[in-house]
Parts: sequence; structure tokens; C-alpha cells
Amino acid sequence: MAEPARRQHILYQVMAATAVGVATLVASLTMGYTSPALPSMRADPQFSITEEEESWVGAVMPACALLGSMVTGSLVDSLGRRTTLIVLSFPFMLSWVMIALASGVGGVVLGRMVGGVCVGVQAVAGSVFMPEVVQLDLRDVMAFFPAVLGNLGLLVSFAAGQYLSWRGLAWLGAALCVPMVFLLLPLPETPHHLTRKGRKEESLAALRKLRCTAEQAEKEQEEISASCSGRDEGQSVSAWDIVRPPNQWPVGVAAALMLTQQATGINAVVFYASTILETGGSGMGGGSASVLLGVVNFLGTFVGMFAMATYKRRSLIAASTVVLVISLLTLSFFFWAQEAGGSYSELAEGLGMLPVVALLAYMVGFAVGWGPVPWIFLGEGMPSSVRGVAVAVVVAVNWASAFLVTKTFAWSVATLGTHTTFLAYAAVTGVSAVLIHGAMPETFGKSMLEMDRLYVEAHKKKEE
Repeated sequence: MAEPARRQHILYQVMAATAVGVATLVASLTMGYTSPALPSMRADPQFSITEEEESWVGAVMPACALLGSMVTGSLVDSLGRRTTLIVLSFPFMLSWVMIALASGVGGVVLGRMVGGVCVGVQAVAGSVFMPEVVQLDLRDVMAFFPAVLGNLGLLVSFAAGQYLSWRGLAWLGAALCVPMVFLLLPLPETPHHLTRKGRKEESLAALRKLRCTAEQAEKEQEEISASCSGRDEGQSVSAWDIVRPPNQWPVGVAAALMLTQQATGINAVVFYASTILETGGSGMGGGSASVLLGVVNFLGTFVGMFAMATYKRRSLIAASTVVLVISLLTLSFFFWAQEAGGSYSELAEGLGMLPVVALLAYMVGFAVGWGPVPWIFLGEGMPSSVRGVAVAVVVAVNWASAFLVTKTFAWSVATLGTHTTFLAYAAVTGVSAVLIHGAMPETFGKSMLEMDRLYVEAHKKKEE
């Protein structure tokens, strides 16, 4: 009976990881939608859109994702992690239908606003749900599903956009929301949430479903109960709880990781990749450039997942920083030479493929460290007692940073120059990585309960 039980518990965890992966895929499709959709809207004789309206179609999504992430902490703590993800699928689908049926820009913007809120909710709920369901020895393997499917969403957005109109791409997004519900329905709520709500018998039943043996389930239930004992059952978490010892250390590190992730310029690179490559004189069309970057980003996920299962998180951040800084400095030099005139411009013309190589290296370097590690840290490093609210706050920091970087990119290029913009991204990335390295706790190979004890013990030593 042991082998069938093992197969069953693995199946449930695969379903959980795949459900989060599908949700991440739809979120990535939402983020990458404007790249293929805006040219299609311009070419649609029955649709009219101005440059100012285009900027709003792109900007409202990260702004509303910030709003979604801010309200999700209380949602996942009250409704539950699984229930929040199930309910989320319906407005997510609605957002795509609203875009597909829109008769004007207003309908598209409204659909993008609803979709943005859903992306913010998904980022928080998925980051809390996964680590509370998946056991430690399967964590790195299961993390493969959301990472691959999430990056596949960006590739699907770029590739399908070459063949589908902006309405057809929206219908595709709506259809992809359906599998998430069917994957989540057979699964139990997370044991951590059930225990915090005082439903310990249901929590133990969920663990017996999710773990290989009854003994393993009972042992983990004891550990979860001990971890939750410092807080009264059903007691809500306040903002003060996440900024006082011992929680402020990991929450502060998580926020710094998210800030730096966006300060690397990733959203500017993705959203403006076609423009960068065309400006660089590589000769690639916008659609081809986007698809190429999508493919490299997708393949880079496999490199990143191997690295995540093999190397420590701080080592990955260090390696990723080196690649990103070199790539950004290369882009900065290329555009400086292009704008300098004379022999430097001739040099830039002879190096037309240089921005292509630099951008591809940037995408791989990002996929190895600065892409996954900040999100992995949310699952591995957040204190169990405040995880829902803490993750919501940190994800809100991420979206606020993403909005700021995306909106200021065009201004920075126009005011400071392209080369100065990329030079600034390189400088901020390098300095931030050095500052974070010494403060970041290592989570590789450690359970959430081990991390909880680490924070408590560190606080006790500091007090002594």
C-alpha cells in the first residue's frame, strides 16, 4: 500500500504546482499582451487608438496589480489560499472576455484593469499556497512547474500574437483560465491555514493526503501546531506584526530583493525589447525580436531551475548580478558609441548584433538569479505566522517598483539618453546586490519551520 500512497501524494502536489503554474502562465500572458496586441490594434480598421491611449493600455496593468497584491493578504488569511485561487479564475477569465468584446479603448483599459488586479492577487496567493502544500524534498522539483509555465506564458504571448489578432489573443487568455479550477478543486486547503484557523483535524487530514505516510503527516502537524502556537487561533495579522522582531529581517530582505529585481530594468527590457533591437540596428523585426527573447527566456528557465536545485540562493544572486551588469554595461557602451558620432558610430554600425547578444545574455542571467530567487525567497524565507500579509506587502513593493521603472524608462531615454539609462540600471544592480548579500539569510535546503526557528534564535541572540 505504500507505493500507491506515495504516488497519490505526489500526484496531489503535482496538481498544486501545475495549478499555480497555469495561473502564472495566464499572468505572464497578461503582462506580455501589449507587445503583440498594440500593433494589431493599430492595424485594425474597425478600432482606433492613439499613442496616449496605448500608454494607458500598458500602464494600467502593473498599477492595478499593485492594488490586487495589497488586498490579497487579508483574502488568503480569511478565505484560504486554495479558495482564493479558485475564486480568482473567474474575474481573470472575465478580464479577457471584456478585452475580446471591447468596442473601444475604454473597454480594453477596463479589462486590463481587472486583469491587473487578478495578476496581483495571483502573485500573492500562488506564492503562499505552493510552499505550504509541497514538502521539502520535492520543493525544487515542484518549483519547476510555475517557473516553466510562467515563462511559457510570455512566449505564448509573443508567438501567438504573430498569428492571432488582439481579440483572438484575448480569447486564448480566457480559455487558459479554465484548467486552473479543475486542478484545484480536488485539492485540500493548506495545512498551515487550517491550523491557524483552529481546524487541526482538517489540517491533519490534508497532510495525510499530501504526505507519503500517516506518521510523516502527524509529525509535520505537530511542527505546524508548534509554529502557530505563538498566535491565537484565528487572530488577524497586522502591519505592525511584519515590521517587528523577528519578522522585520526576512520581510525587509524580501522587499529589498523585489526592489532590486525591478531596478535591474527587466520590465523595461521586456516591454521595449523590440524598440531596443530595432534602434540597435540588428535588422530584426519587432515581432521576430520578441519571439526570440521569449524563446531564450523560456529556455533560460531550465538553466535557472537546474541552478535553483543545485546552488545556494546567495550564490545565484551573485552570478546573476555579474551577467546582468556586464550585459547592461555592454548595452550602455553600444548606445553611447551610436550616439557619439564619428568613428564611434561606425564602430557601433559594425557591431549591429551586439545589443542582440547582450539582451539574450541578460535574459539568461536574469533567469538564473534575479528572476526566480526573490519569488522563491517568498516561499522559503517568509515567517509562517505572518506569511499571508507579509507576502502581500512584498509583492506590492514589486509591482510599485515595476510600475515606476516601466513608466520612467521612456522619460529616462529621452532625457538622459539610452546609454545613461542602462548604465544606471547596471550601477543600481551591482550596488544593491553587494548590500543584500550580507543581509540575506540562506534558505537553500531548509524547511519553513527551520527558517522560523532561525529568525527567533537570531532575535534572542541580539537581545542578549
